[in-house]
Amino acid sequence: MLSHRERVFKTLNHEEPDRVPLDDAWMAYVRLDVWDAIKRYLHVEDDEKVRRYLGIDFRYLVMDPSEKFKKNAKFYYPFGLFKPAESGLLEDEWGVKYQITGNGLYLRYYYHPLANADVDDLDQYEFPSLDAPGRFDEAEKTAKKFKDLYVLEGFLHQTLFEWAWALRGFNRFLRDLYTNERFVNKLLDRLVKYRIDIGKRLIDIGADILQLGDDFGMQTGMIVPPHIWRKYFKPRMKIIIDTLKSYSRNSIYIFYHSDGYIEPIIPDLIEIGVQILNPIQPECMNPAEIKKKYGDKLVLHATISVQTTLPRGTVEDVKKEVISRIRECGRGGGLILAPTHAPQPGTPIENIIALYETAQKFALKM
Repeated sequence: MLSHRERVFKTLNHEEPDRVPLDDAWMAYVRLDVWDAIKRYLHVEDDEKVRRYLGIDFRYLVMDPSEKFKKNAKFYYPFGLFKPAESGLLEDEWGVKYQITGNGLYLRYYYHPLANADVDDLDQYEFPSLDAPGRFDEAEKTAKKFKDLYVLEGFLHQTLFEWAWALRGFNRFLRDLYTNERFVNKLLDRLVKYRIDIGKRLIDIGADILQLGDDFGMQTGMIVPPHIWRKYFKPRMKIIIDTLKSYSRNSIYIFYHSDGYIEPIIPDLIEIGVQILNPIQPECMNPAEIKKKYGDKLVLHATISVQTTLPRGTVEDVKKEVISRIRECGRGGGLILAPTHAPQPGTPIENIIALYETAQKFALKM
């Protein structure tokens, strides 16, 4: 039996491991309520025991809020740390404000700090300092504890597009892409520098993989047309990737996340240095077809449906999808299995467990 690190690196190098590597697709970071339900199902209280039971081959390096922010924040279950704001709103460290939905399960954006800014105002808006005490303490503890046991993934999600529109407002930023090029370029260039600086910190701490990405896909198409993505985002992602690969002396692997349909830009992502593509939602793109077209250049990550199979299928449906995906996409390496995102409340816990138990038992040589 291979170690967790050996298994993953064989897969990343398109060599066949003993079994397909397993990841948890941010379950404990996005949906604490679902994660806690898994712990209750397994009769354990320790997160690490859950990951060991599920056979997770990765551990995670995340940039935390500063100690100063934490002192003024409260923990709002299941969403995380926020500063209380007016009228029951929650505020993050960037000044973005959120409203809890009526069912108490989700957050919706309410206030965007750059909604009314012009290009000159961008100089006055301060990003959270990376030198603030407490920023990377937990990441350093995780790396020290797990570096020799598991592959470490550093989180840089919402790299450019998603965080730009979180600051600006979704509709306003989409209009800016066509009518306010100076503003877009200045904001994105600031975000590029910030993401590079975070990436360097995570590399220094011990990251083996850097998870970049923005949601550019909808169910059947892209949020912005490919030519707009290529104009604003492709060259900047290339700068980030090239800079961080050079900084790490090419020892880092680049992971790119986008929900939905993004097939038109997959060749571009390969061109700029992406090696791992997540999540390849089977409702939006056929994982077997993506494997046939790009499997010699890309590692497929996730692929198990959180829209249909996990929430609506039976345990047998989950087992069939897992085995089918491994047979179609896992031969010869190049597949890391996980849900396509964090399973949502109401997903049968038995189905989540079946995903991981089935994958651990199914040897690639079968």
